Amino acid sequence: MAFDLSEYVDVKTRLKQALALYPQLRIVEHRPEITQVGDQLFIECSVTVSRDPDDPIPVTAYIFEPYPGKTTFTKNSEQANGATSVLGRALGYMGLGIDKSIASSNEVLGRQQAAEETDRTKVVSIARPTPVLDGPRSKEIGSARLTARKQTEASQTSNTGGATPNQIKMLTQMCAERGLDFDPAAPMTYSEAKDMFLAIKPIPKVK
Repeated sequence: MAFDLSEYVDVKTRLKQALALYPQLRIVEHRPEITQVGDQLFIECSVTVSRDPDDPIPVTAYIFEPYPGKTTFTKNSEQANGATSVLGRALGYMGLGIDKSIASSNEVLGRQQAAEETDRTKVVSIARPTPVLDGPRSKEIGSARLTARKQTEASQTSNTGGATPNQIKMLTQMCAERGLDFDPAAPMTYSEAKDMFLAIKPIPKVK
């Protein structure tokens, strides 16, 4: 079930509000640390925000970002996501954008994606239409697609090789929502699928 993010304020908006109120705002991002809690590793991100260079009570906030990332979109970007979330939390402690919650929309969306990714990993396979191949290159194309499917199956436990079924499913849905053409049977690497997601995400959905 998707969260309603309309009442949550994103970090960019909170930062703009802070700069408007405090033109001499200073932000110090501290060196991240790897922390273990039980069997889980986290990147501990922290930031200190001062209203001006002489602020007697600067705000310091901390956040633990799971490592490795729980989704295909946070993996290898754990520190960046943690830094954004902790800045939003620090600005929230200063009273900015907290009508709904101290959490920012960035933080809520990250947790939502993690929950959805966990649900999607329960899918064993995704049915795809069998392509109709004609002509002298039919054997070559068919072999290439078969190879891509094998890579996809292997990548369920590894982020190398072909695109994962979860990536294909999400890209299919995103393209459909935006009126874009997408062939789920076409060979695609894990990195290509990730880059495609980042390129499509900013495009508005078709109403």
